[in-house]
Amino acid sequence: MWDHSGTVSGLLSDLIAKRKRLADYGAFLGITANLIWTAAAYVSFSYSTERTRGSFISMQWGLLSVFSTLGSLVAFGINFNASSLQVPISVYIVFILLMVSGFFVALFAIIAPSEVRRRDGTPLAHYPHEGLWQELKNQRRLFRDWRLLAMFIPMFASEVPIIVLSSLNCGCILRPRARVIIGAIWIGLMLDNWKISSRRTRGVVTVTAVAVLVIAGWIGMTVWLYKNPMDLLNPPLFDWTDGPFGGFFILNLIFGMNMVVVTVQWIISSFTNDPEQLARLAGLVKGVLAGGVAAAFGTEAAGLTQLNVIAYNFTVQAVGLVLMFAMAWKCVSATNYEKEENVIPPADVQAGKESEE
Repeated sequence: MWDHSGTVSGLLSDLIAKRKRLADYGAFLGITANLIWTAAAYVSFSYSTERTRGSFISMQWGLLSVFSTLGSLVAFGINFNASSLQVPISVYIVFILLMVSGFFVALFAIIAPSEVRRRDGTPLAHYPHEGLWQELKNQRRLFRDWRLLAMFIPMFASEVPIIVLSSLNCGCILRPRARVIIGAIWIGLMLDNWKISSRRTRGVVTVTAVAVLVIAGWIGMTVWLYKNPMDLLNPPLFDWTDGPFGGFFILNLIFGMNMVVVTVQWIISSFTNDPEQLARLAGLVKGVLAGGVAAAFGTEAAGLTQLNVIAYNFTVQAVGLVLMFAMAWKCVSATNYEKEENVIPPADVQAGKESEE
């Protein structure tokens, strides 16, 4: 929940290595953060039922947004009257304490997956023991699944808007007291809306709604940047009282909802209910997502103009939205229960089967 690894990386860079070994610390944090993200995605994928998976995934991203906002408010309060762009050490100390507290919560609150029980008392699945060699074979099968290959670009592009937004924010376009991005969890209400009986229809409707908002956001960002051209090496210091702030704040709200990444994860997790397979999918999603973010950062590092960076990210994400629609239509089935040997269906599913018999 407290995800401020990038902030801590900056602290280590400034205080220990004076930015000379930033790549080393970034690589270490990237590996460890991906383990945390994979474990978190595994929980939201496998501990939920088909009826609640959208809510679980969106709630997780909503909590991330809430606590990221609280972390931003810490910096907001400390820097409220600051005139310089230097972040005080006290901000980093607070972030580190918050992250350590999350570690202890996880240490004492998380139990073994085999001991997890749903509200109806049913376990999630049977967990047969498999050795390392078998697990490596299972990992290799992921790259032979055409559905996952088709979802590569959606996974790759699911968080690219954050690159443009962070560049504009961290490029000091907004003064220190105006840097808060707010997320939302409304997407889960659409994905789990059982007024729409078909799971495939819910997926298609959700992807369509997300596409409309995302495309509108990219068009709005292009227009905003065209009217407010930026030199990130010598940016203007817009504050919340300045004219350009209003439009940029709306763009932060649109892209801060994490709509694409929540929908991508829901589509991929709809392929199976097997917790072990979902664990592999969780790692794949987070790894490909991180690769997409790294590639988007590469466009910045290559010295492209902001409009060209937007063109690249918009194109990749637009292609991803088309593939998401196709996969939601083609591959999201009515249910996977009773189709997988190790999965134990919820009590209501079992009751429905018995009544039919």
